[in-house]
Parts: sequence; C-alpha cells; structure tokens
Amino acid sequence: MENFQAEFEKLLEETKDIPYYSKGEKIKGVIVRIQDDYAFVDIGQKTEVVINRNEINGLSEGDEITAVYLGKKNKDGYQLISRKPLIYAEAVEKVEDAFLNGKMIKVSLDKRVSKGFLVNIGVIKAFLPFSESGLKKDEELLPPEFDVYVLKFDKNRKPLGIIVSRKKVLEEEIKKKKEEIFNLLEEGKLVRGKVEKIQDNGAVLSLEKIVFGFLPQSLYSWDRDRHVKELSVGDEIEVLIKEIDKENKKILFSKRDLEPDPWKIFDKNVGDEVEVEIKDFNNFGLIVKTGSIEGFIHKSETSHLKPESYKNSFRKGQKVKAKIIELDRKRRRLKLSIKALQPHPVDKFLEENPEGSVVEGKIKDIKNKIAFIDLSKDVEGILHLEDATWNPKIKNIGQILKGKKIREFKVLGKERDKVRLGLKQFKDNPWEEFFSKHSVGDKVKGKVKKLIDRGAFIDINEDIEGFIPVSEISKERIEIPSDKLSIGQEVEAKIIKIKDHDIILSIKALEREKEKKEIEEVMKKIEPKGEGLATLGEILKEKLKGANKA
Repeated sequence: MENFQAEFEKLLEETKDIPYYSKGEKIKGVIVRIQDDYAFVDIGQKTEVVINRNEINGLSEGDEITAVYLGKKNKDGYQLISRKPLIYAEAVEKVEDAFLNGKMIKVSLDKRVSKGFLVNIGVIKAFLPFSESGLKKDEELLPPEFDVYVLKFDKNRKPLGIIVSRKKVLEEEIKKKKEEIFNLLEEGKLVRGKVEKIQDNGAVLSLEKIVFGFLPQSLYSWDRDRHVKELSVGDEIEVLIKEIDKENKKILFSKRDLEPDPWKIFDKNVGDEVEVEIKDFNNFGLIVKTGSIEGFIHKSETSHLKPESYKNSFRKGQKVKAKIIELDRKRRRLKLSIKALQPHPVDKFLEENPEGSVVEGKIKDIKNKIAFIDLSKDVEGILHLEDATWNPKIKNIGQILKGKKIREFKVLGKERDKVRLGLKQFKDNPWEEFFSKHSVGDKVKGKVKKLIDRGAFIDINEDIEGFIPVSEISKERIEIPSDKLSIGQEVEAKIIKIKDHDIILSIKALEREKEKKEIEEVMKKIEPKGEGLATLGEILKEKLKGANKA
C-alpha cells in the first residue's frame, strides 16, 4: 500500500505541468519520428501526438510544427493533430488580402466545368469563368499554374464564393511587355514581324504577339504589281519601322524601304529607247512598266494617225518599244511615246510622192468645202475647195467631185496628219490667162448656166463665168431672164465691167453695136441727090444719134 501511494505521488509530480488542450486549440511541437502513415510530435512533458504523414510535406524529423488539436485519437490510441485548419485559415486570409488589396495570387488548375474552370488556391477552390480565362480562340487548355486577380470574395458563403480572373493578369503583362518593347523600338530599326491579318490595303504585323503595327500596300514594294496578298498569315518577314506613334501605341512598317529605289538606279534618260509592258488602260492613255518603274503613254503618243483607237490597237501584257519624252526622278514621273520611234506615214508617203507628184485616190467623204481622200491603208488626203477649182463662184466642192469616185490629184504637201491635195493645179490659172487676153469691151461666148430674177450666169469656160443683168439681156424691156434666155443656150455678149473675179456682160450692148454698124453701112451706100435724099440722110443720122445715146 505504501509503495502504491509513493508511485502515485511520483506520477502526480511528473504530470502536474502537462497542459490540457481543447478541441481546435493550436499545439506546438517537434517532429520526433516519422513512421508509416504518421509523424510523431513531442508536445512536451513526454507526451506525443500524431499527425498524418501527408500533412508534413517538406518537413523532417527535428522540425518544429504548429497544428490544431482535433480532440480524437487514431486507431493506435494516439491523440491526433492536423495542420489543415491552419493551412485553410492561412489560405482564406491570403485570398482576402489579395481581394482587398488588389494583389495577384497564384493558383493551380483543378478541372474544367460547364462555364469555366475550377482552380485551387492552396486548399481553397475558386471559379474562373471562360470570359476571364484569357484563352485565345485557338487555345483550349490553361497552364498547370498561373496568376490571377480575385474579382469576388464571399467568406460567409459555404463553400466560399471566390471568382478569379486570369485575363486581367495577362492584360497587365501585355501592357508591361508592350511598354518594354515600345521603349526599345526606334524609327529606321529593322525588326521581324509576324503576319496576323491581310487586307486589301495592307497587312497587320505583330512583334512577339504583343505589339501590333500596319504594313500599308503602298509601303510593301516599289513594284506596284506586288501585293501584300502574296503573304500568308503566320509568315515572318523583315520590315523597317517607318513611323512610331508612342502616345497611341501605333507602328507603321515598311518593306519597300528594304529594296533599292528603282528610280535611283534607273539608268535611262530623255530620248532613250526602252521596252515597256502595257499594264492597263485609262481614258487618257496607256499605263506601262519598265522594270519596276511605272510610266504613262498618252493616247496622243500611241499613233500618228489613229490615237483615239489605242484601246483596240494594244492589249494588256503586250511589250512595245517606246521613247522617253519626260523623266522626273524627284516626282517619280515617266512619260513615253510609241509614235516617236515610228516614221509618220504621211512623211513616208511624201518621201515617195513629193510635192507636185500625181497620185490616185478614192473619194471617201465630201463636206461643204472639204473632201477626204483615201490614198493608202494608213494615209488620208485632204482636198480643199480652194484647191479643187479656179472658179471662186463655186461654193460646194461636191460640184467639182460629182461623178468619179477615183481620181488623180496633185500632191501639194502636208497638212497636220494628212496629205494636202489639189485638182486645179493640173492646169494654169484660167483667170490670169483670160485677163491677159480680154478686157472691157471685148466680146465673149458662153452657155447659160443659171437664171435668177436679176439676171443670168454664163459659163465662159469650165472655170470662168460671167453675169448678165436682166437689164442687159435685151434692148427690149423684159421682166425676167427666161423671157429671152434658157438654160444651156449659147449666147454672145460684151464685157462691160470687170471687178476682181466678177465679169459683167451685156447682150443688149452687142445688139446696139450691131444696129449702129448696120446704120453706118447704110449711110455709106447712100449719096445725097436732091432735097428728098438730103431729108432721108438727116433721118438716118438722127436714128444713129439715138442708137449712140442708148
């Protein structure tokens, strides 16, 4: 009995300082050994508790540990402690701090659900909606671990209501990266860009999928036949930074500036002959190309004779020789001429048929005072009224050309893009000849050509006509010319006036003159014999005087 009492007192002495814990209290201790599924923790006064081995990841024997007393034992009778409540509380505190202070927090991917993803923030589950995942169209999976921002935190909800965003983190990363890249970029610097999109007016390029810029079609190549559409999305190309707008974060790229400027290396000058390819037509002429340089041939420079038919005379892709007639390297302007390298068909025709030659031509068209004559396939002649007849009274060239379709003409020279022709030059000037042989008072013969109320026109010869006033047609008084004359009638008349090419004739003057001569002849045959004869002589003299007065 005495021994039992002594042992009991000794036990009380040894255990009087053993702390007593309530369920949920924190316990501190040292891991003394790890065995099977548990780690044994010395919490003082020779008392050991156990913790599940999977809760001490990263810890070893001799490490201090803080856990929560669970108030229950394992199968072997040891009191259990756990770090899970502490870890959970720390996780909740960390999430709350991130939410309240706008901090990023790292998560791990758990699984995909219907409208997004479940992620782990330590031991806490959170929801990441698809709209906040930051996934691109061609992406389906998230990385195993990534940073997020806490958009919503409801600690009163069971389980906790936590919504996070990866998109916001990515946007900040992109913004930061963009700033870094922009600070490194300089105008004139060479970079490699990736083709992201191709449009009619250019291509969108990216640098590291962070910074985007535009490559206009106009800056793609000096060669206008090359187009950005020859690129493919995903291609990486070397470009030059043409302009940087750091304020608006915009970049203008140029690929053209990496090529030699064709205008600077073009070794031709005004007057040189080049081969060009016809690229297109417009309302003013041909758009052509020589090498990488674009030029223009005005329609007036396509042909000597038929410039308006240039669209039918040439075709796209056709190569032709042309002469440079204007070259402005600064303004990048090149004008050429096709016809400058070709002899003018009219000049060639005149070399073979010089002025004064006789040529045969077909009457093509007759206007009022002009006629157009086909001389050959490419050459046209022009005949003016003034070169068709010596008669200035003829007002319509059709009067001269009626009848024959093919005639002979005299070559007079060149008139613009036509050969000037003549008909009257086959004979001498009939007016000069007529005036050299005739003057006022002379008699002429002719045919009545035309009758009008005031008189009659008389063809003296093929080229010369005269006019008889109605008062000069007869010594008798008549009202209209047809009272005495008819078309085609041959008449003889006296020239009573000449002014320029106007010849005024008189039949009446000839009749008076004829009458006067007849009286004179009678007078010569009669000799005075007595008073009666003297009286007859006086009568004849009076008649003669009357004739002279008329």
